[in-house]
Amino acid sequence: MPFGTSRVDPAAKKNRGIHIYASPQTQKKMKPSIPLRRICRGTNFNIRSTTSPALVPRILHQQRTPPTPSPRSTPVTTTTRRSFNLSSLSSLFPPGNGNRNDSSKSRVLTATRTLPYPPSALFEVISSVESYSQFLPFLTASTVTHRDPETGYPTRAFLTVGYGPLSETFTSRVDCNRDNWTVEARSGAKFGVDSKDGQEGGIFPGANEGIFEYLSTKWELVPVQGGSVQTRVQLEIQFEFRNQLHAAMMSAVEGQMAGVMIEAFEKRIREVEGR
Repeated sequence: MPFGTSRVDPAAKKNRGIHIYASPQTQKKMKPSIPLRRICRGTNFNIRSTTSPALVPRILHQQRTPPTPSPRSTPVTTTTRRSFNLSSLSSLFPPGNGNRNDSSKSRVLTATRTLPYPPSALFEVISSVESYSQFLPFLTASTVTHRDPETGYPTRAFLTVGYGPLSETFTSRVDCNRDNWTVEARSGAKFGVDSKDGQEGGIFPGANEGIFEYLSTKWELVPVQGGSVQTRVQLEIQFEFRNQLHAAMMSAVEGQMAGVMIEAFEKRIREVEGR
């Protein structure tokens, strides 16, 4: 049924819409029915009557395109992980004194004491390696296996170091030099001393329990010039833990180790000399 037509009204620049023109005949036919305004409600249409000739009816429907919603930003979740390693165990133990480096497993400890004795008397006590376990702390066993045939001083020994539940036996190379007043005991591959070195019956029990990579103790006696007889005793201990767990367990006492050992040596000297 023809009821009207549509066209763009060039004069309706202000309205900016689509205009539907209905002829008088079409308007009469539309009266009984639903008004066109109601049909087009909500749409940008302007209804205007005209006396132009009848046109081919056409229904236009304009549908607005809904705005594209902006994409929601995806929330970013940050997970914090906390790692744990054995080196952090060192914070559980009080730090000792001495010149040690906590960032490494290797340690160098030193202690010095001036004693009222000649170096010869002190040297005899220090070179008596077999008696170390009787007066030195942290040394639970000491056995001399080889001696120099000329001087009688020890050249090889088994030394067992222990603290709490930790214990390890070393094959030590001993060097007693009376000319320089030094006694050294060195253990570990760093000094070319293997755990089987000098052991006829195989590995000594506990030789490979693995607390230290190496261990070295050096006693040096320096005569003090002056009116009275005095000797400065210098002790240097070098060692490296095999892992950080052992380093953490020993950190409570390692800084005091050299001082405690030289005090024990002084006590031993007083017992031997009787003063």
